[in-house]
Amino acid sequence: MPLVPRIRCPECGQRLIRKPAGICPRCGCDVRGHARRARLREERIEKVTAVVSTALVVTLFVVVGGFRWAEAIAAYAVAGAAVWWFARRTFS
Repeated sequence: MPLVPRIRCPECGQRLIRKPAGICPRCGCDVRGHARRARLREERIEKVTAVVSTALVVTLFVVVGGFRWAEAIAAYAVAGAAVWWFARRTFS
């Protein structure tokens, strides 16, 4: 689930929801490069989170194979909550 990026203007600190012509609507600062770097950073974070999540699911699948169904569901729930918690913190 993609999160809405919280990009702020490097000059005035206002949250940039829309960037007409790559300029901050409040102070007129050129924010094209700043916004591009922020988007690239978020893409890298999403990719790392996806790889770690996939590895965790495969590992859980192998480890949980011998568990009963209730224990397996609990293990997947804990792993999912951990991935959600760490991914949420990276976008703050």
